[in-house]
Amino acid sequence: MLNCGLVIYSFRDSKVKNSFRTIFIFSFLIFFFFVGANAQIDSLTKKVMNNIDTLRFAKVSFGAFKIAPYLAPVYTPETNFMISGGGLISFKVQKHDKTLNYSSIPFSFGYSISGAIDLVINHEVFWVRDKLRFIGELQYKNRIDNYWGVGYENAINIEKSDTTTEYKRKYFKFKERVMFNLGNNLFLGPVVDLNFSSASDLNPVMVGDEFVVEQGTKFLPVGLGVAFEYDSRDFPSNAYKGWYLGGTLAYYADWFDSPAKYFRTEIIYRQYITILRKRRVLAWQIRDVNTEGSFIPWADMAMIGGKDDLRGYTLGHYRDKYLFTAVVEYRHMFKKKKLNKKGNYNSKWGYVAWVGTGSVAPKIIEMTHWLPNGGAGIRFEIRDRMNIRVDGGIGKGEHGFYVTFKEAF
Repeated sequence: MLNCGLVIYSFRDSKVKNSFRTIFIFSFLIFFFFVGANAQIDSLTKKVMNNIDTLRFAKVSFGAFKIAPYLAPVYTPETNFMISGGGLISFKVQKHDKTLNYSSIPFSFGYSISGAIDLVINHEVFWVRDKLRFIGELQYKNRIDNYWGVGYENAINIEKSDTTTEYKRKYFKFKERVMFNLGNNLFLGPVVDLNFSSASDLNPVMVGDEFVVEQGTKFLPVGLGVAFEYDSRDFPSNAYKGWYLGGTLAYYADWFDSPAKYFRTEIIYRQYITILRKRRVLAWQIRDVNTEGSFIPWADMAMIGGKDDLRGYTLGHYRDKYLFTAVVEYRHMFKKKKLNKKGNYNSKWGYVAWVGTGSVAPKIIEMTHWLPNGGAGIRFEIRDRMNIRVDGGIGKGEHGFYVTFKEAF
């Protein structure tokens, strides 16, 4: 079945700062207004939801498979104007198993008139009554990037420009975890992580950077390790309750001529609490990344930012050997006044708001500079508990606007 689609816009550039602020402030006003008087708001929003729920995103069904595509013009300082297309594929490997969660494959492809290319494909596939999980990502990027150097001081003292931070980067990443269910919500399995990165057209500041001079501009670290998870969430892609503790330990060696050899440890804790009713959730995440070794490539150090952590910060602006971030997010899906086709009062629309902080440092005990973060976003459910999300995040001197699928964590 094919429904009419909505066109989605995203941007990340100082030239549209005023527009971003308008959206950001508007989203927060919605958040405080609705949280302030839940009983009265439910009555009001039910009336509103009955009307706006008639809007639909494009959706194509192939049996148990559903594809929600999108097409969006994107403008960023790195790529200028870019056309981005993609979607979310959702399905069940065993469609008659009611206990098995939906698997998902969100993907996107972007191309600009300047020749910049961005390709991202993620997947989370559940097999055999959730006895086996495949979780991974594939990325390819060929575009202008920015490098401020390693450490907090470089990040705040070097101004972003074509003569101080810009360079051309080719990047390829493949990461896969195969998780076996050991019982009692415990999972264990191997992980492989391959990262290729090549820098060219370096700016004058980057040419003299100590890490670039010492390490070079081309890396291919391959990591092999083990991953573990404790997962009591009721629905991993969008949990209403439960908690998650996961970690990976991998050893990396570079396949090029560089002597890069290092360990990378990542630990993530997430918890979810339902507030008053279903589809109102308080969620939080704590993330810790440690890299240990005598030679850690500057291109593969721990980095703050991106669409799934401290949204609003440019990924890689703050980078170092150690990273710690914490985010608390309130998620609210609206109610309708009338029954929907499924026989309940659930609306497809909702919103989120979050606050967070994070820090990077060469040593754990030197984490003294904590970066503020906050934001709000809109949600639209394209399949049960699977949303398209539009988030506006702001940090210290930076902001970002994101359009993607599934929750941030």
